[in-house]
Amino acid sequence: MGVLELAVVAVAWLASPAMLARQCEGPDVDPWVSDFRSRVESYDALYQLAVERYGPPSECEGAVTMEFDGVNFGSLIFGFRGGITYSVETMPPESSVRVLRAPGGFEEPEQVQQALRDYASGIGLAIDWSTPEISEEAGEVIHRFWDPEPGLNASGFLIFLDDTLVAIGSSLAL
Repeated sequence: MGVLELAVVAVAWLASPAMLARQCEGPDVDPWVSDFRSRVESYDALYQLAVERYGPPSECEGAVTMEFDGVNFGSLIFGFRGGITYSVETMPPESSVRVLRAPGGFEEPEQVQQALRDYASGIGLAIDWSTPEISEEAGEVIHRFWDPEPGLNASGFLIFLDDTLVAIGSSLAL
């Protein structure tokens, strides 16, 4: 199972209502989670897109999922109105997956796709958006586009359900 497929499974697990009930801040929250949330809120353009379109998140779940070479890795998932979620997961040694999901489909899907292209360009990726690698997972069709840089395992992806764009995201593994 690839990084994206693992992320889809993790997002489905994290998106359960019981998991979203806990917050990413407060006295009992791991400091890594609080710091990671602050960095996502301040610097992550896909998170900012979600806030612009759906307002501030009403829910957040964060967790350290593993430690590798003394460094913590983990995940955050933000819940927005309308069942929209934004998840960020980090994995060792230097990998991350970001997914903005609208279970009922995005309004203005062309604008959302352009936002993903702008995000990828903004973080220095040169993704070739002309030729998707198409796969299917749990009834969803994934169009993955790769950065051609040798040794850089970076992609942007669009996820469709019945021809409706239901998620966008990126993965990066150095």
